[in-house]
Amino acid sequence: MTLDLPTLMVMQSFALASAGAVLAFAWLQNRAVSALAIWGLADVLAAAGILSLMVGATSRQPAWSAIGGVLLVLQAGLIFKAARIIDGKPGPLVLAFLGAGLVIVAGGVPVLRGFAGSVSLAGGAAYTAATGISLWLGLHDRLVARRALIAFMAVHSLALWIGTLSTFSGSTGPDVVPAVLSLFGFIYFESVIFALGTAVFVIALVKERSEAVSRAAARTDALTGIANRTALLENAGRALLRCQRVGAPMSVVMFDLDRFKSINDRFGHAAGDAVLRKFCEITSATLRPHDLFGRLGGEEFAVIMPGCSVEAALARAERIRASFVEGCRSVGSHHMKATVSGGVSASATSAETLEVLLEYSDAALYEAKAEGRNRIKRANQDGPSGSASNVFRVA
Repeated sequence: MTLDLPTLMVMQSFALASAGAVLAFAWLQNRAVSALAIWGLADVLAAAGILSLMVGATSRQPAWSAIGGVLLVLQAGLIFKAARIIDGKPGPLVLAFLGAGLVIVAGGVPVLRGFAGSVSLAGGAAYTAATGISLWLGLHDRLVARRALIAFMAVHSLALWIGTLSTFSGSTGPDVVPAVLSLFGFIYFESVIFALGTAVFVIALVKERSEAVSRAAARTDALTGIANRTALLENAGRALLRCQRVGAPMSVVMFDLDRFKSINDRFGHAAGDAVLRKFCEITSATLRPHDLFGRLGGEEFAVIMPGCSVEAALARAERIRASFVEGCRSVGSHHMKATVSGGVSASATSAETLEVLLEYSDAALYEAKAEGRNRIKRANQDGPSGSASNVFRVA
């Protein structure tokens, strides 16, 4: 059984044009994502390329086939650029057009003219493989649509490499109608699925990414870029449960910048914001990768150290205090002596809750304030001190 090549090509072209239209409409709804427009343009160009190949095959005019080859490899180059844009990576336009340029050069050199189709297929396969690799390098975002796109890229790249070998070996020529069960014939069916499937999942990827960014923004302190109160307490609660399951300690440190209101009053709120960011920068650089750090509100912060003894937490908190004092002798053009006080507690029994640990640290913090500020105090965990905790009064 053989295929009606022109009919199959029209089906391919229609699928590609439809995918391009869907992506163009999605871009009109979200013009900030230029990748949708580029990917849609790529599919429309591929639709024109398939029609050009059909005209070339039916009229036996090589020029049309050459145009089709250029447009198809250009599609793959533009999709590569669009995928890079989605991940915020550079995708130079010249690189996207490089494959099309090579096909044009091959078609213009008499000795290479017979291999122009192979060059086009190989270029498309290389671009598609590169797109898959680029998407795979972003798997850390754990977006489901990304995995689907990677699978589509892998299958499509394999199909194009098969087509490259078939045309290069001469087993399939530009005017040869492939058998329905041939390897080359598989490309016609696969390309339709590729066009429609990638259109659906690239839109899904953009939507997933937008939702993930919104969720992250809702859990991040806008000024400092660290976790906000809600995110910190949720993550700290889970960390405490993990430590209790394995019998490991967990230390909690509360920090409060000393006389912060006077800094705002004397130097202005811009200087105060710079001091807050400086503290976060110094603290983040001092902590271990799995430690948790967040802003409880105002000038009050907390650090959660899973698997860390109270002695080790005291040493790390003291390092943060000393580094902050040194780093904030001057901020911008202002000479100031910003300092910070802290209180440290650690889980001792499996019955202790995060709320209790925060109360212990808060009581120790107030002791540090009462003793003159600019110091780190260890909590007395025989029972909370009589000082009122401000953990749950922070705005």
